[in-house]
Amino acid sequence: MKKSPTFAKMLLSAALLIPATFINNSNLKAQSKQLDSTVFDTWRTCESLAISDDASWSIATYKNKKDGTILVVKIDKLRLKKEIKGGKDIEMFDGQRSAIFFVKDSLYCINGINGKIDTLGKTKNAVVDKKSPFITYIKGNTLYLKNTTDGRIDSVQHTRTRVFATSELLVAVTGQNGTTTITGLNLKGKNGIERVTLYSGDLYIDGISCDKSGKRLVFYSGKDSLFSNPQISALDIKTKSLTNFNIERSLLPQDRKFNVKKGVEFSSDGSYLKFEIELATDSLAKPKGKVAKPAFEYELWRWNDTLIPLKQKKGPTQFAKSLKCVYYPQTGKFIQLSKGKGVYLQVEDDSPYGFEFDETPYMMTSDWEDPTPRDILCTDVKTGERKTLLRKFKGNFTVSPRTPHIFIFDSDAAAWFIIDIKSGERVCISDLLPYPVINEEFDQPQPAGSYGQGGLTNDNQYFIVYDKYDVWALPASGIGEPIAITNGYGRKNNIRFKVLKLEDKGDKKIGVNLKEDILLESTNLGNMHSGFYKVSIGKDPIKLLEEACKFSFNRNLGKSNYVIKRERFEEAPDFWLADKNFRLLMRLTDLNEQTRDFAIGTSEVISWKDSADVEQRGVLYTPEGYDSSKRYPVIVYFYETMTQDAFKFYVPEPTESTINPIMFVSRGYVVFMPDIHYEIGWPGKSCVNAVVSGTEYIISKGIADPERIGVQGHSWGGYQVAYLITQSDIFKCACSEAAVSNMTSAYTGIRSTAGAPRMFMYECTQSRIGGTLWEKQENYIKNSATFYLDQVTTPLLSRHCDADEAVPYSQGLELFLGLKRLGKQVWMFNYKGVGHNIRPWEVKMDWSRRMDEYFDYYLMDKRKPSWMK
Repeated sequence: MKKSPTFAKMLLSAALLIPATFINNSNLKAQSKQLDSTVFDTWRTCESLAISDDASWSIATYKNKKDGTILVVKIDKLRLKKEIKGGKDIEMFDGQRSAIFFVKDSLYCINGINGKIDTLGKTKNAVVDKKSPFITYIKGNTLYLKNTTDGRIDSVQHTRTRVFATSELLVAVTGQNGTTTITGLNLKGKNGIERVTLYSGDLYIDGISCDKSGKRLVFYSGKDSLFSNPQISALDIKTKSLTNFNIERSLLPQDRKFNVKKGVEFSSDGSYLKFEIELATDSLAKPKGKVAKPAFEYELWRWNDTLIPLKQKKGPTQFAKSLKCVYYPQTGKFIQLSKGKGVYLQVEDDSPYGFEFDETPYMMTSDWEDPTPRDILCTDVKTGERKTLLRKFKGNFTVSPRTPHIFIFDSDAAAWFIIDIKSGERVCISDLLPYPVINEEFDQPQPAGSYGQGGLTNDNQYFIVYDKYDVWALPASGIGEPIAITNGYGRKNNIRFKVLKLEDKGDKKIGVNLKEDILLESTNLGNMHSGFYKVSIGKDPIKLLEEACKFSFNRNLGKSNYVIKRERFEEAPDFWLADKNFRLLMRLTDLNEQTRDFAIGTSEVISWKDSADVEQRGVLYTPEGYDSSKRYPVIVYFYETMTQDAFKFYVPEPTESTINPIMFVSRGYVVFMPDIHYEIGWPGKSCVNAVVSGTEYIISKGIADPERIGVQGHSWGGYQVAYLITQSDIFKCACSEAAVSNMTSAYTGIRSTAGAPRMFMYECTQSRIGGTLWEKQENYIKNSATFYLDQVTTPLLSRHCDADEAVPYSQGLELFLGLKRLGKQVWMFNYKGVGHNIRPWEVKMDWSRRMDEYFDYYLMDKRKPSWMK
C-alpha cells in the first residue's frame, strides 16, 4: 500500500515522541523490579482521549490517586508534550483548532496549533461551539465572549443564560429591574460583534434552546423567577415575533408541572416541541409546628402486597421521575408520550414512535423472577395513539429508528421476529438460518438471549444478527433468503465476528451498507486473540489486524484514520492511531512508560480434559523470566468464565475484593484462572470439576508446585471457594470473601441496597439451582458448604463485612462459626461499615497486605504474620 506523506511524517514525529510501538518492553529491560504498594499512589490510568480529526494534536486525560486528573497535551508538529495537573472537562472547538478545559473552577483555553494556554479565570459556566472560535463564559452575572482568533474579549452585563443559535449567532438572555431582554450577538459582524435586541419585556425566561435551522428560539416563560405558572414561548429570530403556546392545564396529568430546568426544544424537523413534566412538589402540604414523635413504629408485611416494605422504602426504581410530552404549535395538539410507569425510549430524535417498558403488572413476582416481565407500550408521536405491542415480554427488544417496526428475540422460540407496529403482525425472520441464533453457551436457569444484533442496514431492507461465529443479514420483511455476510468463515476458523459500528456516541445511526466493504471486529475463540477484518458480500473476510491482545474500537477519525485501544496482560491499554486498513499504527498515549522497569509477566489460554474427557479452558499467567523446568507457587482464582479477559491489563492497585494478578505474578507467583461452565442445579459440583481438573493439569505439566497452591474468590467466587474446600484437599490454603455458605438460609436473605429478596438468584440467575427451596431442597443442601464443613482440611482466610449489601453478613458468620466449632483453622476480617466491595482506600491497602501475608506464609515460606498466631 502506498503510504500517505502526511501520515508518514506523523509516524516519524510520533516515533520521536514515543519510544516504542509493538516492541515488547521486557526485551529491553536490564533487571526488572517487583511491583509493590509504593506504585499505587502514582500509577496512571488513561480515562479518555480528545484528538483532532487530522490527528495533529490531542489531549489525554490521565488519573492517579496522588494527583487526581492529569491532562497530557501532545502537538505533533511542535513535538510538544505538556502536562497539566488537575485538568478536566475537555471540549474542542473552532474546527478542533482549540480546546477549553478546567482546573478546579478556573477555565483555560489551549491553542492546538501553537500550544499557547490562556487563563480565563474562575467560572463554572463555559459554552463553545464546534465551529466557532468564540469561548463564552459567565462570571457573576457578566457574560464574556473571547475571540480566540484575535484575542478580543466582549461582555454582556446582567446575563442569565445564553445559547448558540448557529456558529455565527449567539443569543443572550439578560435581566435587570424586572425587564428581560433577548439579544442576538452576530459573531461575524464587520466591525466586531453586532448586537440586535430580539425581545424586551417583563417575562422571566429559562430552558432556552434553538431549532436546528438557527431561526427559532423556544423557552419557558413566566411572571416570576420561580416559574410557578410557566408557559412555553417561541421567538422568531428574523421577525422578532413572540408566540406563546397556551397548553391547557387540563391536558396535563394531575399534580404535575413543567420541568423548567430540563428545558424545551424543537424536534429535528421543527414540527413539534419536546419537553417534560414532573411532580409538583410545592403543592404538598407541610405540617406546621413541632411534630410529636410516635410512641412506637411498626411496618406491616402482607402476603398479597405487590412490594415488600423494604422495597417500598427504596421506591420503585423503574418509575420515571418525569413524563415525556410533545406539543404541535400549528394544531395545538398535546401528546403525553409516557405514563411514568417505566423506562421511556425514543430511539432517535425523528423516530415516529416512542416506547415505554412497564413492569408494574408483574412486580410482585420480581422477588423470585428475573428478568421481570414487562409490557411494551408504544405511542405514535404524531397522533398520540397508544397501544400495547407485547405483554409479559422478557426477551431482547430492538427498535427500527426509520420504519414502523420493532425487532424482538423470542427466547422460547429461539428466533428473531419483526413486528409491524401498525398492524401488530409478527413474522419470524431467522427461521431460514442454518445455525442457532440463541446463545448456546448460556448456563443459567432462565431463557437464554441471542448472540446479539447489528441493527438495520442503511436501506432498511435487512436486519443484522449473529450466530456463535458469523454475521447474517436477514430480510426485514421476512420474505427472501438470508445473506451470509461473513460467508461461514467464522465457523470454519473458530472466529467470532461482530459488525464494527463507526458512528460516534450520540451520532445518528446510519447502518451497514451491504454494497460496500463492511468492517468487522473479531475474536479467535481458540486463543482469544482479537482484531479487525473487512468483508465484501459473497467473499471471505480479509484479515486487517490480529494480535495476541485485546483490541477495542474507540472512534472514527475523519476520512483517513481510526482510534483504537490495545492492551494485554503486560501492556497497559493505550490509544493507538490506525489508517483505514488498520496499518501504520502509532501510539497516542504513553501508559507503558510506567511498566518498563517492572517485572510483569505474560498470559495465555490453556486447555485440558476433565475426568469426563470434556475440554476445559482457562488463563495461565506466568512471571517474567518463567522457567519451564521449575515448579512455581500458584494462586487459583475464578468467578465464572475468565478466558474472555485473557489479555486484560490489571492496574497495579490495592484490591477491592479479589486478588490482583499483576501484583502476584510480579512477585513470582503463577496465577491460574479456569473457566467454569455450570450444570443447572449443581453449581458446586461444576466448580469442583473445572477447578480441580485444571489444577491437576498444571501440576501434571510441571508448572505448579503441588505443595504450594492457594485459591481465592469473592462473592459468587467466594461461595465456590467455600464449597470447594469441603470437597477437595488439593489446596494448601484458601481465601473466601463475601461468600454464601448456606443456600437454604441465603435464599430468603435480602440484598439491602435494593431491599430485594435473593430468591431470584437461585431460581433464575447466578446461583443456578433452578427452582424453589421446597421444589429442590436436595440441591440447596448439597450445594451448601455449611453441611460439609466437617470435611474441610484447608486453612481459610475469610472477609465478610457487616455492611455487605449483596450477601448477608450472617452468611459469613455461619461459615466462620461452623469452622470454629469444628476446630478448623479460620480467620475472618469484618471491616466495620464496609460493604460487599471495599471502597475506602485505607481498607483496600490493609486487606491487600493481609492477603499478601497470608498467601506468602503458606506458599512462599515467609514469616507468619502476628494476626495469624
